[in-house]
Amino acid sequence: MVRLLLLLVNLIFIFGLGASIAAPYIAPYYLMLPSFFGLAFVPILSINILILVFWLLLRPKYAWFSGIAILAATPNLLNHFGFSGSASEGNLTVMSYNVRLFDLYKWSGHNEATQNFSSFFNRHEADIYCFQEYFNSECTPNVYAQDAITQSLSHIERHEYFTAELHDKKHRFGIATYSKYPIIKKGLVPLDTADHNVAIYTDLLIDRDTVRVFNMHLASVHLSEMEKDIDEHIMRNNQLQQLQDLKRLIKRLAGGYKKRALQADHIADYISESPHPVIVCGDFNDTPGSYAYHTLRSDLTDAFTDCGFGFGTSYVGYFPSLRIDYILHSPSITTHGFETIDERMSDHRPLLAHLSLN
Repeated sequence: MVRLLLLLVNLIFIFGLGASIAAPYIAPYYLMLPSFFGLAFVPILSINILILVFWLLLRPKYAWFSGIAILAATPNLLNHFGFSGSASEGNLTVMSYNVRLFDLYKWSGHNEATQNFSSFFNRHEADIYCFQEYFNSECTPNVYAQDAITQSLSHIERHEYFTAELHDKKHRFGIATYSKYPIIKKGLVPLDTADHNVAIYTDLLIDRDTVRVFNMHLASVHLSEMEKDIDEHIMRNNQLQQLQDLKRLIKRLAGGYKKRALQADHIADYISESPHPVIVCGDFNDTPGSYAYHTLRSDLTDAFTDCGFGFGTSYVGYFPSLRIDYILHSPSITTHGFETIDERMSDHRPLLAHLSLN
């Protein structure tokens, strides 16, 4: 009886692993359930590995069930975990960074946002910067971090797009691509900007080559808005409210999956139609086990899986084990090094890729 129960548990987790493997290939607007398993790919895989070890020690003939499932999960694992860790200099450095409005409202708890960001960009120079949750102010100079950052960066060329403007259009919120190379064309991938979702592309003349840089911020589920409530209900052991929090979380996750899937489909068309090699940067708000990541990556190279090491965690919010920020590029571009920089000025870590054009 115990053996049958253990086999049943084994089969349940094998099913879960199978669903997480299928998640990148199934659009959430057709079938939602696999997306949730895709989010939990790493813990589900870990449990299957523990079950495999258990059977190997006690009943080896049952181990092949989990063994086959784990082998099938290997390609998905390679999207989640970097095994290289190699680092060498290329002739092109690209940074992608969700700057969270340059800490405009002091979420980080630090009062020196301007100096911190300025110092950071002086230490980590790049040829191309892709900023998400970007803030630009036309108020008194040197008051806001963006002013100091513009001064600290020697990049004259900028492509900005704003989804919100306040205070007589002096405070503007959106996305921006900075470049030390000449910008020869600017474009917009039309998305629903109601939640400040936006994608732009910028054609850069790099020596005698043209490269199209996509910069995007896909739909968020705004988990940070729920963090305080979740913490309070856990501290008070309010189980009824915890159940309500869980329902809200599931509803938000489901809505986010659908939105990002549609956005990814649309942006992928623009990427595939590009007449130039592409570099794709941004906050996808989705993990490597998601449909959005799979659709946007398509035939592109993920700079992290090419030269990164570990899980490359880029989000430092309430669920701090997620990689949701990416730098992808055409196969004609080579990755020489990749860094997920451990800075906590935002709720995202900055990514820095060392590339070269072949």
